[in-house]
Amino acid sequence: MTPTLLHVTYSPWSERARWALDARGIAYERRKYQPLLGEPRLRWQLGRWRGPVSVPVLFTDDGPVTDGDRIATWADQRGAGPPLMAPGVEPWVTRAEDGMHAGRALSLSRVANDPTAVAELTPPGVRFLGPVARALTRAGVKRTRKKYGGHRADLAAHQATLVAVLTEIRAALGGRATLLADFSYADIVASTVLSFVEPPSDEFLRLGPSNRTLYGDPELAAQFPDLIAWRNELYRRYRQPATLAG
Repeated sequence: MTPTLLHVTYSPWSERARWALDARGIAYERRKYQPLLGEPRLRWQLGRWRGPVSVPVLFTDDGPVTDGDRIATWADQRGAGPPLMAPGVEPWVTRAEDGMHAGRALSLSRVANDPTAVAELTPPGVRFLGPVARALTRAGVKRTRKKYGGHRADLAAHQATLVAVLTEIRAALGGRATLLADFSYADIVASTVLSFVEPPSDEFLRLGPSNRTLYGDPELAAQFPDLIAWRNELYRRYRQPATLAG
C-alpha cells in the first residue's frame, strides 16, 4: 500500500516529517488529523489505549511509524535524494526539540487567550455550536500545552530556552549554508524551530491569520533576522513545493 501520513497541517512537527518524506522522494498520501476529535480513532489504529498519542504517524505495510524523527529515519532508508541522518544529526534533534517545546508553550499560551485564533482552530463541523465549540477548542489548546509539559515552566523560562537554542543555531552556522557538511535532518529540525519566530508560508504550514501572528514572535524575529533568512533560503534550495490540501 502507499504509505499514509496522518498529520496536522499547522504543526511544525508534521512539517518536518513531510519534509523528510519529500526530500527522499517517498510517494505517500496525506490524511488530516483533528486533535481531540480524532484521538479515539488514532488510539484504535495504534492499539494504544493509555498514555499520550500524537501525530505525525506514518501508516505503512510494516505497521505504523510514530514520531516525526522515526518517520525521517524510515524515509532515509528508502527513496532517493540527499541522505538525512548523517553523523552529528542526533544532538541537533535533541536541541531543536528543546526549542520547539518552548516555542509551542509560548505560542499556545498566546492562542488560548485570543478569541479569533481559537475560532480559527475550531473544526468546521462543530462551529454551529457557537460559544460551546469555541470553549471546547480553547480547552483543547490548553490541554495540548499541558500534554507536552508546557505548564511545567513559566513563560520567561520558555522564552529563555527558545533564545538559547536560536543562539546555538546561529553560532553553529557561522554564516554557512548548513549545520553539517551537507544538507541533513539537522537543518530540517533547526529550521522548524524558526516556526515559532516567524512561520514559513502557508504552502508548508497552514495557519489562520491570527494564529500565524501568534505563532511567531516579532521581537525574536527582529533579534534573529539572519536565521529567518537562512531558513527561507533552506526552503528555497531544499524544500520541494508541496500542497497541504490532503
